[in-house]
Amino acid sequence: MGSDPAGQTPRLLAPLLAVGSLAVLTWASYAWVKQRQLDELHRTLDSRAELYAASIGGALNKYEFLPLAVAQSDAVAQLLEQPSADKVTQINAYLVDMNRRAGAFAVYVLDDKGTTLASSNWQDRSSYVGVNYGFRPYFKNAIAGGIGRFYGIGFSTFEAGYFISQPVQRDGRIIGIVAAKVNLDWIEQSWRTPGAGEQIWVKDANGVIILATTPAFKFKTLAPLSPDAKKDISEQRQFLQENLPILPHRVSRQFADGASVMTLERPQTGDTPALSGSADYLAVNRALGPLQWQITVLAELDQVNEAARNAAIAAALGWALLLLALMYARQRRRRIADKLNAQQTLARAYEQLEIKVEQRTADLVHANGRLQAEVTERERAEQTLRYAQAELVQSGKLAAIGQMAAGVTHELNQPLAALQTFSDNAKVFLARGQIDDALDNLSTISDLVKRLGYVTSQLKGFARRSDDARKPVSVRQAFAQTMLQIRTRKNSQRLTLHESWPDGDIIVLCNAIGLEQVFTNLITNAMDAVPENEPVQIWFQVRREGSLAVLHITDNGPGIPLASLDKIFDPFYTTKEHGLGLGLSISAGILRAAGSALAVRNRSAQEGGGAQFTITLSCAPGERDKETSDARE
Repeated sequence: MGSDPAGQTPRLLAPLLAVGSLAVLTWASYAWVKQRQLDELHRTLDSRAELYAASIGGALNKYEFLPLAVAQSDAVAQLLEQPSADKVTQINAYLVDMNRRAGAFAVYVLDDKGTTLASSNWQDRSSYVGVNYGFRPYFKNAIAGGIGRFYGIGFSTFEAGYFISQPVQRDGRIIGIVAAKVNLDWIEQSWRTPGAGEQIWVKDANGVIILATTPAFKFKTLAPLSPDAKKDISEQRQFLQENLPILPHRVSRQFADGASVMTLERPQTGDTPALSGSADYLAVNRALGPLQWQITVLAELDQVNEAARNAAIAAALGWALLLLALMYARQRRRRIADKLNAQQTLARAYEQLEIKVEQRTADLVHANGRLQAEVTERERAEQTLRYAQAELVQSGKLAAIGQMAAGVTHELNQPLAALQTFSDNAKVFLARGQIDDALDNLSTISDLVKRLGYVTSQLKGFARRSDDARKPVSVRQAFAQTMLQIRTRKNSQRLTLHESWPDGDIIVLCNAIGLEQVFTNLITNAMDAVPENEPVQIWFQVRREGSLAVLHITDNGPGIPLASLDKIFDPFYTTKEHGLGLGLSISAGILRAAGSALAVRNRSAQEGGGAQFTITLSCAPGERDKETSDARE
C-alpha cells in the first residue's frame, strides 16, 4: 500500500504547533515577569535615590553657614588688612573654637593671593598655615565674589574632602576668603551596611566617581574624559596623582528617565577592594545640588532574572501538563466512540444499558440542580464574607486607637507619678520657707514636663525620624536625672545601685530625654522583676570602646524566659501580668533612631544570674577625636 501524504501532514503539524506554542508561552512568561520585576525594582530605586540625594544635600547644606559666619568677623577682616603674629594667634584660636562647634574637618582664612594666614589645624603637622591654595576653584570663585564649592584630594593631607568658601568684604572690596573643609567619608560608611544588596556612587560634573560604597570604584570614570575636563582637573590638582581610569562596564539597556541596565564587575565580599565576577545591575540616577553632581543607585538583577526563570519554568510545566491532559482526553474520547459503535450493532443486548443511561442522565440533571443551589449559597456566603471583612477593618482601626492609647498611658505613668511627688514636696518646702529646695523641685518638674512632651511627640511622630535623635548627651547627667525620678517610686528604698564609670564624662549621640526614658524603662523593669520581699541589686557599668560607648544594666532578678528572648522587643509583648509590652519596644526605637542598638541576655549561674541589657551608643565627634593626635585635611 502507498503512503498518504495528506494524512501525514496534520499528524506532523500538531507536534510542531505544540512545541511552538510551548516556546512562545515560555518566552512570553519570562519577558512579562522580568519586565514587571524590573519596573518594580525601578520604582524602588527611584525612591531610594531620591532619599540618598536629599540626605547628601542636607549634609552639605548644613555646613554652608560656617565660612559665611567666620567671614563676618571683624577680627578676621583686621587680620586680612593688617596681618600680625598676635592677630594670627587670636584668629587661630577663634577658628579652632568655631570648628569644634561646627564639626567640620578644618576652617581657614586665605588672603587675596590664596595664602593661608590662619587655620583651625595650625598645630598639626599637616597645617594649612603658609600654604597657597590660589589654584583651587573654591578660592577663585570666592575671590571673584561668589560662593566656592569644590570636591578634591587635599594638597596638604592627601585626603579627599568637600570645600566651601565665602569672600570677606570690607568697604565694597574683597580682601580675602574663608574656607571650610568637610570630610564625607562618613557618608560612604553609612552606605556600607552589612547585607546591603545595592551599590551607590556619586559622580562630579566631569563624570569622576568621588564617593562609592565599593572603594575599587572610587576615582574612576564611566567614559573617557574630554580634553577640557582633563585640563581643568590637572590645573586644579583636584585628584593629585590619580590617573582616573575607566571603570569596565557595558550598558545593555537605556530608559527614558536616564536609568540603565549595565553589566559590571561584582564587588568581592569582605574588606578587600578586589572585584570578582560580573553581574547585571539596574542603575538609577538623581542630580545633586549646585555642583552638578549625580548620585547613582544600583541593584543586582539576580532576583529579577531568577523570578523570570521560575515563571518561564512554571509556564512550561503547566503547558506540558495541559497538553498531556488534552492528549489523554482525546484518547479517551476515541475509546468511548469505539464502544458506542459496537453498542449500536448490539442494540438488543444493550436495551437495559440505555435505560440506565437515561436514569444516569436524570441523576445528572438532579445533581446540576443541587450544584446551582450550591452556587447560589456560595454567592450568599461571599456577600457575608465581604461584610465581615468590612467589620474587621473597622475593628482594626479601633484596635490601633486602643494600642496608641495604651502606649501613651505606659510612657506617661512614671513621669506623672514623679510630678505628683515633686509638686507635693514643693508645697511642703514653700510652707516651710525653704525657697531654694522648692525651686529645685520646680526645676525638676519642668524637666519632667519636657519629657512628657517628648513622649507624646515621639508617639505622635512614630513613623518619622526625629530631628534631635542624634544630639550630644552626657551619659552621667542623663543617668542622674533618671535616678532622681526612680527614687520617687514606691519601694525605691529596696534598690541598691552599683555604678562603674570611666575617667571623665562620656558624651554620646542620642536624644537627651529619650536616653533618660530608656534608662527609666530598663531600671524599673529590673525592679519589677525582683520579688517585692527581696532587695534589688542593679549594676550600672559604662566603658569606652574606641568610638563607641558600651553600657551594661544588670539586675539580680530571675532573668528573661528563653521563649521570650527573641520577642522581648516586639510591641505589646510582655511577661508581666499587668504589663502593656511597650517599654522595651519604645526604648529600642529610641536607640535605633540614634543609630544605636539595644541587646539582652541572661547571665549564667557562674556570673551571678539575672538579666543584662547592653546599650551601644556612638560617641560625639569631639569624644572620638580626644585620642587622635594628628588631624587630617
